[in-house]
Amino acid sequence: MDTVTTDRIGGLAVRRSGTGEPVLALHGSGGGLHSLAPLAAELDGFEVWRFARRGYPPSPNGFGRKSFEAEVHDVRTLLETVRAVTESDVHLLGVSYGATLALHTALAEPAGIRSLALVEPPLLLAGPHLEDVLVRYRGLVAAQEHRAAAELLAREVSRVPEPLLAAVSTLADPDPLEAARLEEGWTHDLEALAGDVVDVTRWSALRPAVPVLLAEGADTWEPLASGMDALAAALPHARRVVWEGQSHVAASAAPGVVAGSLREFWAG
Repeated sequence: MDTVTTDRIGGLAVRRSGTGEPVLALHGSGGGLHSLAPLAAELDGFEVWRFARRGYPPSPNGFGRKSFEAEVHDVRTLLETVRAVTESDVHLLGVSYGATLALHTALAEPAGIRSLALVEPPLLLAGPHLEDVLVRYRGLVAAQEHRAAAELLAREVSRVPEPLLAAVSTLADPDPLEAARLEEGWTHDLEALAGDVVDVTRWSALRPAVPVLLAEGADTWEPLASGMDALAAALPHARRVVWEGQSHVAASAAPGVVAGSLREFWAG
């Protein structure tokens, strides 16, 4: 059963479950405390620490304009706390945007990171071209055009293929309160992505002594798949796994499959 910290860590809402080697899980855009719960429940034999990144309630905002450098500070604070509590180095797990954040963290300061598991970081989706998207997204959020805001993200940020977009368009309008909760976090994630660069070769500077897992769905769309190919080229020592029949949402759609690969990687 989960134990929720009452005094928080660095102001961030944190939840941990299980026993065993510690794992710090970083959720993607539009996530929060809930988003990696199904995956954590499948990770028998590990103590999983997950948290709502800053800007995602119930964690506070606390950013002016967000950058990856600012968010790395939060991750390092959590890493050091987990190390102090567990007296062990930590497996760092990132999903989507959280995987890009994990890369930034490991490159800035690898101390205390026992391994790095990266599920489809959207490396080729970042860059200054998102500044225009950010302006339009803020306008839609201010006008409470929740569906239009979500469709803008899907089409111009995540690059969701048209057949999937058509399926999403048939869904009911999002709950306004839930949409507002996610929109604050998404706004800050867009700020960080717009301020980042598309330079996959920089990750080759990661210390080879830290084991790396690159994980992806076989049905993941472009340019996510090409980004994974480029990252594999930059990290030739990394292990790579591809899940048949899965796409970018594998961590939530097939948590048991994802957990199986993670357990095998960490056991090795």
